[in-house]
Amino acid sequence: METALRFELKNNISELAATTKPDGTVEEHIFPTNAPEGVSKPYLVYTRITTRKTKTLEGYTDKEALSYMFSIMANKYSEMKSLTKKVEDLLISMPKTSIGTQQIYIEDLDINNITEQYEHEMGVNRGIIDFTIYY
Repeated sequence: METALRFELKNNISELAATTKPDGTVEEHIFPTNAPEGVSKPYLVYTRITTRKTKTLEGYTDKEALSYMFSIMANKYSEMKSLTKKVEDLLISMPKTSIGTQQIYIEDLDINNITEQYEHEMGVNRGIIDFTIYY
């Protein structure tokens, strides 16, 4: 699922697509759990919060509900708000579609909470999207 989500974010939100630096190295803008020190902003960090596997009387199925927390980091408040809205709109568009190169079918998606805060130690604005994806 993480690969499919990363694919959709990179291909639908230009600010999160990988970029090539002047020295020819590729810089990513989407990271699991935390971003490397010194990465340029904006960027997105994701963490899987919960995993619920569907169980029937016959046993576990291949269906899951995964909850993630996306943290969108940007220098300017307005940039964070704009990028958070783009990510939210992308998530809202996913139910009843297939995502990623693996074409994972998304049955439904719940936005559990959207918040924001200022990270004093890092000097960045952080938009937080907590959501559950059912596939």
